Amino acid sequence: MKGPTQSRYLDYLPALYREDPFLGEFLLPFERVFSAFEGVLATIDRYFAPALTDAEFLPWLATWVSLVLDEEWDEAKRRRLIGEAVELYRWRGTVRGLKRYLEIYTGLVPDIRECRWPAGLQIGVASRIGGTSPEDISIARIEKAVRRQPPAYHDYYVVERVEGGEIHQWYYRADTVREVTLEDGDVTIHRVNGQIDHYEGATITRRDGLVDEDYTLAVADKEGNGQTVHYRGDTVLVDEAELPYRFIVDVQVPQAEMEKVKLDKVRAIVDLEKPAHTIYYLKLTPVVTLYRLKPMQIGIRSTIGLDTTVG
Repeated sequence: MKGPTQSRYLDYLPALYREDPFLGEFLLPFERVFSAFEGVLATIDRYFAPALTDAEFLPWLATWVSLVLDEEWDEAKRRRLIGEAVELYRWRGTVRGLKRYLEIYTGLVPDIRECRWPAGLQIGVASRIGGTSPEDISIARIEKAVRRQPPAYHDYYVVERVEGGEIHQWYYRADTVREVTLEDGDVTIHRVNGQIDHYEGATITRRDGLVDEDYTLAVADKEGNGQTVHYRGDTVLVDEAELPYRFIVDVQVPQAEMEKVKLDKVRAIVDLEKPAHTIYYLKLTPVVTLYRLKPMQIGIRSTIGLDTTVG
């Protein structure tokens, strides 16, 4: 089958030139060469669409938005990152931007808690059982008033009373106390030296083996009013402390996918997107998926030995 003898390029020329059969044949080789370029130009828009372009074209397209792609990311994540790069630049240094960047990589929405820092139990420094509620602690600032090396340990009676929303405490070494009496919520301390101290509307506890050092804990009530509590090696269980310029990034990952989420990749994203002069604490929390067996239904769901619970 013979091909066309006249080039279609004649249709773009004035009528005078279309009458010459030689010109139609002369333009045929040019049409065959340029037809390939026409095909590219007809679909050139897809080269600039991150979701449609060829995979080998992605690194070049990323340079248009000042990105250097991590080749260890899978193709779908790289395409999504290029497509949202401009929007991510708008939100750089914010919780929203950091959350979205981490979501693109991990497929999970992280929990970001601003002005928070892990505190936890600190034996001999902040380890008080009872007394100040963890919810009332706004700043875990603990200052040592007296420091002894090596530390000494003694048993204490602790009297506690709340006045005007403030907590007041008095410590008595057990070996200096002869007798303790309680009557209608009042506490009376009889010392070995004969001195008697009386406290109305107070409580008293015996705590053994406390560090013989004085501490001051800065706390705040629910209205935000600051106060200080003096204690002696007692216990405050602080899960998180409120500290400026610090934040916690908690990525809760299903345990089955822990190997897919690279800690160094997550850290690199946070380093890139976090505000300047801030410190962060990164947590990858494994989440265990719990499966619930459905009840057996004869003739519908009754696979004995596999998913049947008897009793």
